[in-house]
Amino acid sequence: MSGRGILLLFFAVFFSVCSCAPEPLPEKPEMVEEEPGGGNTADNGGEEGGEESGDNNQSEEAMTINITVGGKVFKADIEASETGRAFLAKLPLRLEMRELNGNEKYCYGVELPRADRYFNTIAAGDLMLYSGNCIVLFYGQAGGYSYTPIGKLQSAEGLAAALGKDSVSVIFEKE
Repeated sequence: MSGRGILLLFFAVFFSVCSCAPEPLPEKPEMVEEEPGGGNTADNGGEEGGEESGDNNQSEEAMTINITVGGKVFKADIEASETGRAFLAKLPLRLEMRELNGNEKYCYGVELPRADRYFNTIAAGDLMLYSGNCIVLFYGQAGGYSYTPIGKLQSAEGLAAALGKDSVSVIFEKE
């Protein structure tokens, strides 16, 4: 193999290992159903059944935070869960978030408790935890992976434009 081929192979392996791209779950992922009156964060493909997270009073305890990108402020409701409370305890945070797949920004290095669930559909504005140490902010639809929900923007209007196509600094802070 030529030196150039080895270099290309190295970069392909390096970028696949360094990305925050979630790996598909094993054969039988836990399917999650959207709660009545909730957001679009979970879709179980029309199957009956409910969430088994144990957080039945999420809306009563949810806290709103500000997410600032390039001077534009977005409001987000944080889950009333162990992960949500741990995330709130770390605020304020300024994260340098990288681009991935044209639908998400991610940043490794924020350790939080995880309670991963499989999501068929993830909507723009969903704030998720991947692998216990990667904050992911979605600005486009995604799905088919396992995440722990952190929160959801009240409106994702203008989010994609604010985040842009490159890495970006994002500030998360309590109101």
